[in-house]
Order: sequence, then structure tokens, then C-alpha cells
Amino acid sequence: MARKFRKKALVFATEQTYGVDAIAAAEPATAVLGREVKITPLAGENTELDYDDGNLGNSAEIATETYVSLEFGVDWAGAGAATTAPAYAPLLAACLRSTTVGASSVDIAIDEQGTKALTFYFYLDGALHALVGARGSFKLEAKAKDFPKIMFTFTGLFVAVSAAAMPVTDFSAWKTPMKVGAANSSCSLDGNAIKLISFEYDQGNEVVHQEYVGHEEVIITDYKPSGKLVLEADTLANFDPFAANTAVLPFNLTHGEATNQVIFATSQLQLGRAEYGDQDGTLTYEIPVRPLGNLDLLTTK
Repeated sequence: MARKFRKKALVFATEQTYGVDAIAAAEPATAVLGREVKITPLAGENTELDYDDGNLGNSAEIATETYVSLEFGVDWAGAGAATTAPAYAPLLAACLRSTTVGASSVDIAIDEQGTKALTFYFYLDGALHALVGARGSFKLEAKAKDFPKIMFTFTGLFVAVSAAAMPVTDFSAWKTPMKVGAANSSCSLDGNAIKLISFEYDQGNEVVHQEYVGHEEVIITDYKPSGKLVLEADTLANFDPFAANTAVLPFNLTHGEATNQVIFATSQLQLGRAEYGDQDGTLTYEIPVRPLGNLDLLTTK
């Protein structure tokens, strides 16, 4: 009987000890309400033996590095309550972010000392792909007339594939996103409102699979955030992006409504070299950006 590509489910749990299966240890697990889930079950390298044995052609290979790569997207939305962390907060924790619950909001800030790691179970119609010790990076995307997204990429230690039935899943912790647009969103650059068409952010974590004698770990060694703004071109008197090349300005994107609101903000967004673009016949600016330092903040409220 043919197996079905769409019969898949993804579950994760935070590890208490690095590389120890958190789901098998009965740690609280969360089912991911995701999309575009893609797994590379045998990432890594094979190395050719390449003997000088008097023969032409290929030599056999052996596996010299094996890990698992997992990609998926989730909705960038609130949690349904101003002081409840969103369901994706533990995912961000494994991407150098820490969560602080305040009196009226939840802040998710860059944490350069973060060491959280995750166990993932990915079910694909009869097969279970597990990865432990997973850490990764993420991208944000908010585009007008669409819903905002977070795209994750994780690297984890390989666990042998096994047969397993689909799990029972509960997605109640995930909230439906709101459309990006005039009714639900606002954006400012240097304190001035802008007509934003799209915003992209890539935290750019440097994720490395290490393996030595007696040691195997996925670590994050650095991060270099980057992004892109696309906005309607105002008059040069109001905003000259060419004169603003390399300028460092505050930026704020607020989207949604109370209990389902998300915010990206930084006081130091450096603008790059602007180019012209076209949106439905309207002149636009396409500006690469670089958040500086560790000041950019994700907030839900």
C-alpha cells in the first residue's frame, strides 16, 4: 500500500540534558501546527576510501558525518493572552532567544549565552524520524495581504529511523494569524510611519555539527542578522533612502490586535544601498538592512 506524503506530524520537547531524548523522558511535548515541513534524514558527508588498488573507477564510500536537518514554518501570531508565551517560544529558545513574561506582554530577546536544545519527532506515514540535541536559526516574513510567518531550520543528532503510528495531536496553543495590511498593521522607521509592503528578517545563526572522540553536539557559534524592507517610495523630501545609506535608525513593526499581537522592534537598524522596485505600477524602495548588536526584540501582547 502506498504511503501518503501529507500524512505527517511534528512534535518537540525541550531537553533537560543535552542530547537525551526529551519526549522519551516524558517532558512536556508540543505538536507543531506547521507548514512546508522538510526533513533531510541523512545530512552530512560520505568519504570515498580511494585506495590505490590498481583499478580505475569508483572506490566505495563510508559515512563520516551524519546528522539530521529539519525545516518548517509556523504562524507569527500571539498566544491568546497578553502574558502567555506563544507556542513557538521554546523553538526560539533553541535559536539563541530567551523569553521574559512581563506585566502586560512577553518579550523574546537575543540571548548570546543560550544553550537550550530540543528533541523533535517527525512522523511520516508509518516512519518516525527523531533528532535530539537540535539547535537552529529562523527567519521572519511579513508581507502585505498575507499572514506573517516564522521559518525555522534545525540541525540535530541522528537517531535511527523506526516504525511508528501517527500521534494524537493538540494544536490549541497555536493561534490563527491575522492578515498583514492597513487594518491590522503599522510600521515606523526613525519614528516616522512608512507604507510597508514587506519585511524580512534572518537571524543568521551559525549552526555547526561537531563530532570528536567522546563528543557530539550541535552548537551555535555566532549570529549575523540581516533583512530587507520593501516600502512605497515617498518623496525625497520626506525620506531619501540614498542619503540614508549606512544610517542607523530605530524601527518598529506592530501587527495584530490585543492578545494576538506581535511586534518586531530595534533601536539600531542599519540601512543598506536602496534599489528601486515596482509594486502594481507603484514605485518602491527595496532596502537591505542589518540589525546591529543584540537589541532586536520580539514581543507578543
